[in-house]
Amino acid sequence: MHELRLGSVVVPVLYVDDDIIAVNKPAGLPVFTAPGKVAGTLTEVALASGVTLYEGEGVELPGVVHRLDKDTSGVMVLARSQAGWSCFKRQLGNHDAQKQYLALVWGTFAEKSGRIDVPIGAVHSRGLLLRQADSSGRPSTTDFEVIQHFGNQASLLRIRIETGRTHQIRVHCSYIGHPVLGDYTYGYRAQRNVVIERQMLHAFALSFVAPRSGVEVRVMAALPQDFISVLGVLAR
Repeated sequence: MHELRLGSVVVPVLYVDDDIIAVNKPAGLPVFTAPGKVAGTLTEVALASGVTLYEGEGVELPGVVHRLDKDTSGVMVLARSQAGWSCFKRQLGNHDAQKQYLALVWGTFAEKSGRIDVPIGAVHSRGLLLRQADSSGRPSTTDFEVIQHFGNQASLLRIRIETGRTHQIRVHCSYIGHPVLGDYTYGYRAQRNVVIERQMLHAFALSFVAPRSGVEVRVMAALPQDFISVLGVLAR
């Protein structure tokens, strides 16, 4: 199986076994919309493509064991069995599953790398449930490495998160004064010479242990064309 498909939606498959399937989720395709609602989600695309997904106790939507924001692209895992769901959930909880992201952020850095260790809590704003840096929130840690500066305008970061709070990378980057390009929720800035329709955040790599074989698996998701196009504009 090389891809999932439903109508015009095409989702490349990166890895599949009896317990899990890892895909390169395109930006704009939600993982979750409302409790129990499958229509319009990655789950719907997988089921329509003939993929069996786990639907046991504690599962909000068939197969969903973690999430990516609707407008974040990249590696996403769905569980196909109870073993796949519980094993991957445990690895996430123990920080054994390693998630890495690429992010384009505004501004440049004096340092080559850094750590953001700031709790994140929930806040209601403009009728939405959002997240913010909050000393009374849940512990949240984000490590970053600067890959490239684009003049004094923007930087490309490689990011690893030890925790997986909702909107963690976006909140942390905004907190240190370097919001993600295209993030109109946590860090609007005038886009100047580049048109950006969504946040430039891509889950490019995920390492985990396969539930049955115990073999370590590393999957990588190619950058989508919109991300590549923005990189090209910034590099001019």
